[in-house]
Amino acid sequence: MSKHFLRDYVTFVSGINPTRAKMENSVFYDQNDFMNDYYLDRESVINNYDKSFKLEEGDVVISLALQQAAIVSKGNHGKILTLNFIKIVFENDLLDKYYFVYLFNSYLDIKRQKERMLQGTGAVYKIPVKSLNDLEIPIISIEEQKKIGEAYFKMLYLHSCLNKYKDLTEKCVGSVLEESIKGGKQK
Repeated sequence: MSKHFLRDYVTFVSGINPTRAKMENSVFYDQNDFMNDYYLDRESVINNYDKSFKLEEGDVVISLALQQAAIVSKGNHGKILTLNFIKIVFENDLLDKYYFVYLFNSYLDIKRQKERMLQGTGAVYKIPVKSLNDLEIPIISIEEQKKIGEAYFKMLYLHSCLNKYKDLTEKCVGSVLEESIKGGKQK
């Protein structure tokens, strides 16, 4: 395994300010869209804006507020990238996008590097785009990257399924307990 700077493998495309954009009938990518992509909800809007800001299914985006990466789903294809997000453009085939998402979200060394880069005040800290270029990432064979990326996304999918199961269980048990209380009231 060798370490390389992220700037050697990707280019960052910052989003635009939707309040200053003069685009009619455009749909912007927002935090809810990111969360859906992050948790793999794969449930289109197409317009004719500059392609660099338009998201396509399979693009990788980073939420600056959450310091997390996700892969754009089919439901968010065609949306316009806003200031709170950065699109990652892979410059070559030496870095697998699924492996990148794993590294950016979960790899401990990258998490530590991101923590050192955080800037801001109050409740919102962001990583400056210039600092992202300086992330040192481990480069292994592309075959191994693909295996790690696939395992990570399977884990995310299972996590999503478990969360849905947990929510259903809580609703079911909660409703039974509510009915027990209502049925047990003394008059």
